[in-house]
Amino acid sequence: MRGLLRMVFLGAFWLLGAGRSGAPAAGEEPTKGPYPGPPVDDSKSSAPDTPTKGAADGSDAPGHRLDKTNSEAAERVRRTVAKEGPDLASLLRGLQENDVVVVGGLFDFTQEILKAFGVKHRVLTPAELEHLAIDAPERMVFFLNCHLMDRKFPASQTSAPRPDRTTARARLERELKAAGLDGPSAPGQAIRKRFEEVMFFAGSEYSVAGLKKLGAAVRAGAWVVSMDWAILALERAFPKTIRWTGHTTFEETIPVKLSAAGRRHSLMRGVFPAKQEGRPAPKPKWWLEAESYLFRLTTRHTTLVESQPLAARYHGHRKVVVLFEPGKGRVLHALAHGYLQSGRAGDAAVMQRLLLNFLLEKSLQNWRRPAAKDDKSKRGKNK
Repeated sequence: MRGLLRMVFLGAFWLLGAGRSGAPAAGEEPTKGPYPGPPVDDSKSSAPDTPTKGAADGSDAPGHRLDKTNSEAAERVRRTVAKEGPDLASLLRGLQENDVVVVGGLFDFTQEILKAFGVKHRVLTPAELEHLAIDAPERMVFFLNCHLMDRKFPASQTSAPRPDRTTARARLERELKAAGLDGPSAPGQAIRKRFEEVMFFAGSEYSVAGLKKLGAAVRAGAWVVSMDWAILALERAFPKTIRWTGHTTFEETIPVKLSAAGRRHSLMRGVFPAKQEGRPAPKPKWWLEAESYLFRLTTRHTTLVESQPLAARYHGHRKVVVLFEPGKGRVLHALAHGYLQSGRAGDAAVMQRLLLNFLLEKSLQNWRRPAAKDDKSKRGKNK
């Protein structure tokens, strides 16, 4: 199954490369409607540390978007936070739906992690970012999911053309037939659903205007979490701060540790707990996705998580999670996905707790900030 699902992602690469056309096929409407959600595999045991496979069952019920591994991880995080103090809903009361924006991508589903924690949010495609009304940037948190971006896309364009989805679907059906999965089999249906989720974001690129808007919002006080390949968006939104080195990783789990600054930083609270489910926690490890983008920074920053084994294997690169602060805002970039495609519940819980800590700090900041009367009236309007 996993090999077949990889075929869908290979199809996405083809779709955005040689298979890209300038417009949708004749008679085809642009992608509309709500984000369809990632695949879910309910055939798996819910036992802790069960590897993710990423199949789909098509369920639309709340709480059923996560596969078993990410769901188990989210439950672990909720239990841990519950032991630390007030209930999660109270801690998140400083965030409203307009405050949290997920910019979706082909290869990550952070929005599903937010749903698991009861965080109100909106999901946009990268191209829609330039049309987002931002009235109170100092209240906002943006999540930039890992997304396939064209580094050579003309800067003069405002947004990328949609790919020819009819042609792509026809190609998928040919591939399924060749694999003997062209009927109503469960694996074939799972792959088709995966394909439709991928197609929701396929061909949607960040525009220059959208990234300028993001950069301005952060300098005015917004916070950003960026995942893996979304570093290409950071490069453009925050020039001369962070860049992809041109090197990538293999899919593997590596030992990591908190940096000296990370050990003192509030964002890292509970990320690598001393105990896990009442037992001594294993040594901290980090799941690397295949072809994660290694990065370097040319601005003042804080390294929160680092890895000597990573440096030994990949050109001396040791940074795993970093934080830098353009203007009044904050940018957290991680060599990871929010929603793990592979790995175990323990690996997934690490990143989920980090994301939740980021949101909790912003929620607290918003709760303490007195809201101006005219600001409240602005936020009630949908421009």
